[in-house]
Amino acid sequence: MPLPVLAMMLCTFCIGTAESVIAGILPGIAQDVGVSLTAVGLLITVYAVAVVLVGPLVTAATATLRRTTLLPTMMGVFVMGNTLAASAPGFGWLLVGRVVSAVVHSTLIAAFVAAARDTAPPDRRAAYGAKVTLGIGLSSVAGVPAGTLIGNAFGWRATFWALAAVSLAATALLTRFPAPESPRGTAKPAGRRRFVLPGPMLLVAAVITLGTAGVFTLYTYASPYLTQSAGFGSGSVTVLLLLYGLGGIVGNTAGGRAADRFPSAAVPTTLGAAAAGLLLLALPPGNRWAVAGVFCLLGTAYFATIPALNNAIVSAAGPSSSTMALTVNNSAFCVGIALGSWLGGLLLARGNTLPTVAAAGAASTAAALLLALLHTRLRKAPPGPALPATGASHDTGTGTTVTGSGVPR
Repeated sequence: MPLPVLAMMLCTFCIGTAESVIAGILPGIAQDVGVSLTAVGLLITVYAVAVVLVGPLVTAATATLRRTTLLPTMMGVFVMGNTLAASAPGFGWLLVGRVVSAVVHSTLIAAFVAAARDTAPPDRRAAYGAKVTLGIGLSSVAGVPAGTLIGNAFGWRATFWALAAVSLAATALLTRFPAPESPRGTAKPAGRRRFVLPGPMLLVAAVITLGTAGVFTLYTYASPYLTQSAGFGSGSVTVLLLLYGLGGIVGNTAGGRAADRFPSAAVPTTLGAAAAGLLLLALPPGNRWAVAGVFCLLGTAYFATIPALNNAIVSAAGPSSSTMALTVNNSAFCVGIALGSWLGGLLLARGNTLPTVAAAGAASTAAALLLALLHTRLRKAPPGPALPATGASHDTGTGTTVTGSGVPR
């Protein structure tokens, strides 16, 4: 693995850990700062909202910066956010620290994936992007458990201090082995900078949201599903979640290779596998070890969708908008996670069984599969006649013509 790609993977490992580790240290925070568990849950909700709403704005505002400036600076902000959280005198400052970390989340991941793709040979761009997102998978397997152990042993502040220290080390490595600059240059374009979401890109974003929602409808409630429905003991849940994460690492790597070799088939195939896994888990539980196997394979299938969908949204947006496309991509994943968690909770609150939650997840992922097939069909359709150029418009590189007011036509 090229050293710049390794440095970026370590950075995404830190970002993924920071996003999710809060769940493992949530009770300790509530007890220490004197607030309810529900209030501490805002640390997760507000982080996600900041990622979705602020991320694209930060990406647009920093679009003309060189990567050698952008990436270390954004990582510096991320380190500062974790430092604020670690040293927060009260809940309010802890919330501020989380928001500071969140506002650079999407921009960093998108820029890392775009830079890795630019590093790669033309036939391995998705695979190189998957090497960077592998850091997020590793954070689930190693980062979150380690952060939870540190928090339980030394207090929740120690978790944030450790995150800040490891993130600072990753930033130093990134500075020593910088990411390549965009081959398209970084000069500021004349006039105002605009980004218009083309129709195919919106369609891919919808696929991402529905596919992710389907998986997280069940995954959010994996622990009660495995114990109450499948019949595992509570001690087995940690092992099964670890195997789910290990399956995700395999899927992430395989999905990157598949996206390079079979770009049109990768997204439908991976989504189809995830939908099938959820549907099997919705059936009346039989042999619990068969359930465990399907659950772990679900992790493989879901993580395989990530590089495939990264590739699809970049292709839909066009090369000139790859970083913004990947930012929208990350926001769509976050919306999908929130939507799936909400849907699963709603179904359980209304008295539905856990297999029914899995069935609802399968339906959502199947809807994503249908949209993916529609997107593939539209891409293969012959283009319409070219429109005459006018002095008031320019080509955005995405196939969308934009007027001087930024309205697509």
